[in-house]
Amino acid sequence: MIRTGNYYLSISKRIKISEKNHVNLLISIHANSSKNSKISGLSVWVLSKKGMKFEITHLSKKQNALKRHKNYMKPPILNSKFNFVKKSGYTLAKKIIQEFKIFKFLYQNNPKHANFGILKSPNFPSILIETGFISNIKEEKKLNNKNYQKILVNSIYLGLKKYFL
Repeated sequence: MIRTGNYYLSISKRIKISEKNHVNLLISIHANSSKNSKISGLSVWVLSKKGMKFEITHLSKKQNALKRHKNYMKPPILNSKFNFVKKSGYTLAKKIIQEFKIFKFLYQNNPKHANFGILKSPNFPSILIETGFISNIKEEKKLNNKNYQKILVNSIYLGLKKYFL
């Protein structure tokens, strides 16, 4: 767990805390919202190819400017690390989606690709889970229900377990 309470923590601080604690992977869990109050369901997000390329370019430029940066990595190494964490994140996302499918909770059946900041570390796989739409009255009630929360947590746990087996 990155936070110990309900307060804002920047994306860069979340990633730094994760890296400092040598995490194996990162799962960011949220509730979604939409102007369309009829939309419902879970979705799982992974780093997009465009996001990966942008981050490789950004980190390469940053490291070139610092030349003596202790964690300096050449672009091919960065590319290799990002490819590994991107593929691993996708595999994890698929495992968790398989568990969510059992309960027919999905908004989308496959991982969605995005350039979210929390997905951008080359040091560990990461995914973002949208647990449902709080803008949908029925789903908001489900999200507040302890039994539903246990089903969500158990599905994530089972997906993780299958990922590591």
